[in-house]
Amino acid sequence: MFMSKYLLVLFFWANVMLVPLVSALESDTSQPISIESNSGVYDDKKGVSIYTGEVIIIQGSMRLDADKVVVYLDNREIQKMVATGTPMKFQQTPEAGKEDVHGHSLVAEYYPETEVLIMMQEAVIWQGGNSTASERIEYDRMSEVLKAGDGKSANKRIKVILQPKARASNQ
Repeated sequence: MFMSKYLLVLFFWANVMLVPLVSALESDTSQPISIESNSGVYDDKKGVSIYTGEVIIIQGSMRLDADKVVVYLDNREIQKMVATGTPMKFQQTPEAGKEDVHGHSLVAEYYPETEVLIMMQEAVIWQGGNSTASERIEYDRMSEVLKAGDGKSANKRIKVILQPKARASNQ
């Protein structure tokens, strides 16, 4: 009984600490998305564009670096972006004056309409000394919910590191 209460409290505080870790500047989603790469192909009939070779995507304070990015469109509006890399990396400023959030994984999917980012395969996200590592990390920016792990396998555990809050000096 004591152990389950302890785990519940630990899980609650981990979520409280990590939700601000992955939020972003409000203005980011209203900014245009800029894509640079060594090559790109756009197929209007299929609604797909593929960018390869040192791909850099910037939207507001968010920057994503990948080996390859596939953008899926419907009526020329982005439905989903899939980035792959060894690893794919991103960083974003959560709010003015705060440390940047960093992350990397081998695969990431981003859904601009719902503002959901899913990082898969060797996923790690951190801000300062706080971090979460898992095979799958999902962040829903609209509802400010972070989910790590898949819950289906005990072999794929998550690892969370939370730094203690700095105490004011009693001088």
